[in-house]
Amino acid sequence: MRRIMLLGERGAGRRSLARALGHAPAFMPQPMAVEFAGRFVIPPPEFLENRRFYRALITVSMDCSTLLFVQDATRRTSAFPPGFARIFNRHVAGIITKTDMPEASIERATRFLNNAGLQNIYAISALSGEGLDTLRQDVPALFV
Repeated sequence: MRRIMLLGERGAGRRSLARALGHAPAFMPQPMAVEFAGRFVIPPPEFLENRRFYRALITVSMDCSTLLFVQDATRRTSAFPPGFARIFNRHVAGIITKTDMPEASIERATRFLNNAGLQNIYAISALSGEGLDTLRQDVPALFV
């Protein structure tokens, strides 16, 4: 089974994305450990927010065929350092969440993900479903 890692800051919408794609239960606790929700692997946000845990992220990614960097469109900052995607030897794509919020800035979120080294970026809303069909078509590893 090919797994997909959802990597992002706390509150970026990783669990909502997993639920919208139909691979996670309606309620998931928030443990301080790596979560497995169907095909999704969801590491704790601390793994991204603290550089000393980058090795743990690399280790967890070894079981995954695809990594999805999740960036909240309402945030004015990003935890993804410049060129971060290059440390992973996997298919990596960017997901911009919360695009339906009034304070969302898709341009800013795209800039953050481009700076992290991503070229394939998808803007979605997990609540309304906008952009999910494009994501399903372009990232076939989600449904293989």
